Amino acid sequence: MIKKLLLFLFLILISCSIYVCFLRKDLILPSEYIINKYKEADSKFINWRGAKLHYTDTGSGFPIIMIHGFGGSFKDFKDLDSLMNHEYRIIRVDVPGFGLSEFPGEATAATNFTQVYNEYFDFLIDTLHLDSFYLMGNSLGGMMSWSLALRYPDKIKKLVLFNSAGYDMDEVEKTANVKRFQNPFIKVALKRGVPYFMTERGVNRVFYNKNGVNEAKIQRMNDFWNKEGALNQIISMANSKNYLDEKDIKNITVPTLIIWGTKDVIVQPKYAERFHQDIKGSELIVYDACGHVPMIEYPEKVYKDVSTFLKK
Repeated sequence: MIKKLLLFLFLILISCSIYVCFLRKDLILPSEYIINKYKEADSKFINWRGAKLHYTDTGSGFPIIMIHGFGGSFKDFKDLDSLMNHEYRIIRVDVPGFGLSEFPGEATAATNFTQVYNEYFDFLIDTLHLDSFYLMGNSLGGMMSWSLALRYPDKIKKLVLFNSAGYDMDEVEKTANVKRFQNPFIKVALKRGVPYFMTERGVNRVFYNKNGVNEAKIQRMNDFWNKEGALNQIISMANSKNYLDEKDIKNITVPTLIIWGTKDVIVQPKYAERFHQDIKGSELIVYDACGHVPMIEYPEKVYKDVSTFLKK
């Protein structure tokens, strides 16, 4: 009896696996459909190495580049853009492979993503003729921001890091659940796209203040993740180990503001203090009841604190 039950359960498991991997509805969406659905009035597209890259350019005044995190998009800084573009020129970037941006060529686990991103930002800064600007980034975008601050200490006048990646990246992979993308079964299953419920679960881990979460935002992220080519990029990044050297953080000389949420389960709050200690003269602000994306969870508070810092 027990053997029959175990066999029955095994057959159910095999059947479910076959369904998930090969028979369920294909959720992958055409790039042009996603672009037409989510582009904004101020959206711009440029070609780089055969790929179509997206950013927005709003307002006027001293420029600020804003860079989203892993799996995010230019929409992550939409509220902050709206609050600041009356006195600054705001450039929200979709990192290659995310949001409305394509990734140049075929991404693989051997791809050095940080090098590709650095080279893209070299191109973007040159193309937009930015001789000096402010820079801010969240999570992965924070890591790219402090990398740029090391390479352009004269051009970048001030740096703002929101829950930035940079330290103990093997540990961050675990807390961010990135390792799930290294599972062979998951790789096969995701060839047909990410179901809505999985995106919803992931979004709820990112946010502590659930006032920042609604169905429209979850659907948008689900659409972005299911944009053709996006999942291959995400899975390839999750299996890549080309991280920046955290020892270089001590060499940052750009005036820096660090903002963190105490309830961040993706990049833990302990790293806020490490950034603060390693970047000489930096300022640190910690928000209670806030998760991984302060600029989405508390845009008004972030606007006030960032504006004060930029005007010093």
